[in-house]
Amino acid sequence: MESFQKIAIFCLLALLASIPVNGEAERDTHPMGPADFIVGGIAEPELRSMLAEVLERNIEIAEVSLRLFAAAHRTTTARALPDPRAEVTAFVLPPETRVGPQRFAARVSQQLPGGGKRDISEKAADYQRRALAADLQALRLRVVTETRRLVIEISYLDEARRVLADDRVTLAHFEELARARYASGTGLQMDAVQLQAEMTRLETRETELVERRSGLVAEINQLRDRPGTPFGWAPTVSIPPFTLRWFELRQIALASRPELVGDDARIQRSATMTELATKDRSPDFSVGLTYAYVDKRNDIDVPNNGQDVLGISGGVSIPLWKTATNAEIEATTQIRLADEAARRRTVSEIERELERLEGRIPEIERRLVLLTDVLPIQTEQALASAVAAYATGRVDALALLDAERVLLDVRLSAARSRADLAVTLVDLEGAIGAPLPIGGRS
Repeated sequence: MESFQKIAIFCLLALLASIPVNGEAERDTHPMGPADFIVGGIAEPELRSMLAEVLERNIEIAEVSLRLFAAAHRTTTARALPDPRAEVTAFVLPPETRVGPQRFAARVSQQLPGGGKRDISEKAADYQRRALAADLQALRLRVVTETRRLVIEISYLDEARRVLADDRVTLAHFEELARARYASGTGLQMDAVQLQAEMTRLETRETELVERRSGLVAEINQLRDRPGTPFGWAPTVSIPPFTLRWFELRQIALASRPELVGDDARIQRSATMTELATKDRSPDFSVGLTYAYVDKRNDIDVPNNGQDVLGISGGVSIPLWKTATNAEIEATTQIRLADEAARRRTVSEIERELERLEGRIPEIERRLVLLTDVLPIQTEQALASAVAAYATGRVDALALLDAERVLLDVRLSAARSRADLAVTLVDLEGAIGAPLPIGGRS
């Protein structure tokens, strides 16, 4: 009976050794990131709601979120001990001892990594999780920026269609004037035909705008994973007065862009992996518990007859071969240097984007002032003069159409410039990874 009790104790120890120390990783909760702050600062409730939907339903964001969840689990398991090892030996030819023959033996052992390797592995896994979390924030920022650009482009197309529709009304009025002149014998039938052809050309342009709009709506629906969903609204493109302090914006970008956070985490991870590779030069340890069942002797009676054997063992690895360890140290060192180069490249790309926007915004502003404050007055006056001259027969329909086309081009160019400036400001917020500072607007 005593032997069976020992067997039960041994099995219990083996069971306890197999229970994992760490619990299950909890789902990583994502903190507020640049995309969330930008969306929160948008005034239009419809756009804000759409962007929230995109962030919630975007397939690529969901994919990276799941990878981040997996990385959180790996952070938990990185510190866990290796599985214990259990062995059972049944002796076909039992060895005879003084107290009786050994029938079987059982052993359980546990490896114990030395040199703080478990702590370092956990730290490296956590840096990997931080890098993936930064990648997720960067992706969310890109998706929000792209969605806002698409919405602004749809707004431009809607405004351009309104301009074309207004121009067709004007051309219809001109056509009536041409027919009246033809009926009175002072005009040519060709004038009405030319005006009708111009109206047909405008209808074709409107059709092209509708087709472009459908393509942009399809892109938005892909971003929010809602194929075939109609897009019946678009906010009006409005540009509030603003001034930009580019030095401050660069500082914000270097502090807010999640790509830099990810690069820093990868640098730390590669440095930690070098530290872990260095620790491979330190020995690992192991402890074990051995139990041997000894049967009683029947030929003679000896002290401790049938006494079982219970032993404790310990071991240490001998890190003798250094080739693989040295190679791993060199490899992780080169990876760290590559990660540092990647961070310098990210900073360079941010600087390049800000320089591009710094040169683009003033140029668009100058063009927009010309197209909204100067040219509309001149072209409207020119068209009014052409209409008066046509009514008296001093010019033909081609001169009237030329004046109309110039005014149409000015209106469409103004709409395009407003959209370009709005898109550029959206790109600027994406480039700095934050809403434009309140102090940066006049």
